[in-house]
Amino acid sequence: MLNLNEAIADWRRQMAAGGITSPNVLDELESHLRADVEQQVRSGLTVHQAFEVAAQRMGSASLLKAEFMKVGGLKEARQGKVIGIACCAFAGLFSLLLTPRLLTIHELSMAERMLGLAAVALTVLSMVSWRFSHKYFPAIRSRRVRMAAGVACGLTGAAWILVFGNLLADVIVPHVLGGAAPADSVRGSVVIGLKDIPPVGHEPVFMIAISILWAMALTSVLGSIAYGIEEAARRITVTADS
Repeated sequence: MLNLNEAIADWRRQMAAGGITSPNVLDELESHLRADVEQQVRSGLTVHQAFEVAAQRMGSASLLKAEFMKVGGLKEARQGKVIGIACCAFAGLFSLLLTPRLLTIHELSMAERMLGLAAVALTVLSMVSWRFSHKYFPAIRSRRVRMAAGVACGLTGAAWILVFGNLLADVIVPHVLGGAAPADSVRGSVVIGLKDIPPVGHEPVFMIAISILWAMALTSVLGSIAYGIEEAARRITVTADS
């Protein structure tokens, strides 16, 4: 009569020899194997027959290793995509909040209105490009390289926002307003909305707000790049497996 514990121990050794060496993974596979054996025994098979059927269903070590690697790759791909989605969502939310003001404030000139809407359009296009941008990126097979690229895009986007914030307060605002109002008061008015402006004339504050929209657009573009790189690798993997 088959000794089930000895048979499973031998099966674990075969899995380890095939490349599955993680104790946690082997424990999980063994748990599924034992559950299948018990089910087969209840259906009327002998322990020996049940073990053979369950082991065959489980598959070879090479196939199981490939599946675990695929799952691991998809998890890392999701991490890279989260970075891209976060950048686009941050930029998109800010841009969409200001879009109604671009359409309703009559004091905006046509050139200012078109410049602001162009920045919003670029932000939205970056988000929509998730469906097709993978076609224009190389399929990077190295997960480390893809993760490095995604993190680089995310960090660059965050660094750009910090740098732009300092430029806005120390360079852009003083230059545009020519010292007409403190930078802190203008910064607060722009964040609240285009209509909440200090009494220094509409046009300077409009240009400051439009420059912020373009800063958001660049962040969104970086996010779409991070997403597209991961999606390109995922699609080539799925194509190869099928």
